[in-house]
Amino acid sequence: MDFKKFDRLKKQYEEFIDKAEKDVEKEKAIQQTRSVWFDRHTIETLLAQTDPKTGGLKIFFGKYDEDTLSESDSLANKKDLDGKLTLIVAASDANQDPQQEMMIVNGGQVCPPNCS
Repeated sequence: MDFKKFDRLKKQYEEFIDKAEKDVEKEKAIQQTRSVWFDRHTIETLLAQTDPKTGGLKIFFGKYDEDTLSESDSLANKKDLDGKLTLIVAASDANQDPQQEMMIVNGGQVCPPNCS
């Protein structure tokens, strides 16, 4: 993918999510997630659970709330994630949903606040 289209896709998301956050959350609107980073070890661990030919990663979208904050280990102050969008990554063969908890990972570094 060329960088111009990459930047356009990101910009369109940022404009959409900023408007949607304000429309839905009103005065409680927060700066929403721009990216989620997963380390190589996590990705390789998930891929190792898949078939070499049909295996891959299935990405699910989610949103943290008080009950799900404990699922992330990306921040010491988990309250900073309340209301943030996140990605859940699962080991998957042929686009199947995960069959075991060990095939599912949440806890990538959410940006903001963990941006580099």
